[in-house]
Amino acid sequence: MSLGKSRRRINVKGGGTLQIRELAPNASDAFFDLGYLLSSKLTDEHTIVELSDERGDFVDAKSGGRKVHWETVLKQSGIDEINLLKNAEGKYYDVYYSVKTANDTLVQEVSLCICKIKPGPVLEFKSATERTIQVTLYALAPDSGLTRTPPAFNVVIHEPYVVTEGATPNGTPTDTAASVAAAII
Repeated sequence: MSLGKSRRRINVKGGGTLQIRELAPNASDAFFDLGYLLSSKLTDEHTIVELSDERGDFVDAKSGGRKVHWETVLKQSGIDEINLLKNAEGKYYDVYYSVKTANDTLVQEVSLCICKIKPGPVLEFKSATERTIQVTLYALAPDSGLTRTPPAFNVVIHEPYVVTEGATPNGTPTDTAASVAAAII
């Protein structure tokens, strides 16, 4: 890790492409683009357990639990987006996100190999405004590892997501949805 001052790492851009495919109950090998994104946010939240010694002095802090979720606001709110949220109950998804960074010389990619979508759209109807739809994805911790194609997205047990960055994008995973589902669901 080389943390330090670097002007090249300051200008990370938003936008990007968010693609999704169903793993179960109906495995689909094709990823589809969720469309124009207003904003996206990945949250990797740890519950911290504070540890004290016999005198009551604070001696350590450990992660007692972890919740990873991805929130995206879609700029389009047609029937396809509404149905995605309306029919999300009981389904598992594979998610891929890519965005150009650092003066368009690098690409950051995020793979969430097993997710659930928070079901139920929230639709707001107001005059003279743009209606958006929020999609919340909960990344689940896989109970086994998995070798993926491309290998940059190999799954490590209990790791809910993989992040990569490079000059050349890895692209969407090309392994079959059925093989991913069989290995980690």
